[in-house]
Amino acid sequence: MAILVSQYFIIGTMFGGCFLWINRRRRKALRNPWTVWRIRYVSGTRYEWVDLLGPHGETVSTLLLSTWAWDRGKLVNHGTREIWFAGDPAKYGVVSRPGGRDMRYAYVSRIYKPPRLTFREPGAPPVPDGGRHSKD
Repeated sequence: MAILVSQYFIIGTMFGGCFLWINRRRRKALRNPWTVWRIRYVSGTRYEWVDLLGPHGETVSTLLLSTWAWDRGKLVNHGTREIWFAGDPAKYGVVSRPGGRDMRYAYVSRIYKPPRLTFREPGAPPVPDGGRHSKD
């Protein structure tokens, strides 16, 4: 019985510490003003990212959204074109829909990188008739 109680205590302490750490960083990010950013939404099998886009469409920062599996695609999705962001785009911050509702913590991840499925050699001409999987 004591082993079971100690396991619950350890797991509860780990989850509680994690939630407190995220909450502290979220409060720290909210000290910055909200700014409007154009975005590109990137979705993977387990995670979702937003690319914060500069004035000419270049990627300024790629942020991993801290969401549960059942909440993916609810705050932002492929139809979302702009979001509000408070924080440091090079590190972490809070992402929200315009208006400040439904906030999510977002951060630059060194481990989890978004899938980049649209790779094309710079300056390469488009492949005629659909490329490798064409009917020829």
